[in-house]
Amino acid sequence: MIFRDYPAWMIVVSNGLTLSVYALGAGIMARVGGPPLAIYLLFLLVLEVNLLAKSCTHCFYYGRRCFSGKGVICSWLFKRGDPAKFAAREVSWVWILPDLLVTLVPLGVGVALLIGAFDWYLLGLMVGLVSLAFPGNGLVRSKLACCHCHQRELGCPAEKLFRKRNASVGTA
Repeated sequence: MIFRDYPAWMIVVSNGLTLSVYALGAGIMARVGGPPLAIYLLFLLVLEVNLLAKSCTHCFYYGRRCFSGKGVICSWLFKRGDPAKFAAREVSWVWILPDLLVTLVPLGVGVALLIGAFDWYLLGLMVGLVSLAFPGNGLVRSKLACCHCHQRELGCPAEKLFRKRNASVGTA
């Protein structure tokens, strides 16, 4: 079933996951002090605003409830873009590197801190972060978001990237 507007519960689950990943990353970064935490939080803000301005403005869900609700938020902040630009973009692993850094930077910091002094609480934050960021995000994207997405049918550069990856994995 393709959604023109996603159900509220899916938006809550999606945002709950994202905010949990951000909170766990911030919890790890807070262990090294205020300035690194502030830089991390600023990075998250820039990442979200960039997503709204450069992707959401061109998406089918602009002004609508997408799986994250950002289509509605985007319409409050930015003018509608060109829907043809959304599908025309090429996405590579370099393009999604900032998204990966949301998790990888706190994990790197956590590993460095654990080497300095082992801490079960910090290890728990790191395990939670890995669990939510990778399998958790994959599950939400595959079972709740992408499989119901109208923009995917119109053309989604991220779907092309992951489909290409999955196809090459299957042929090895």
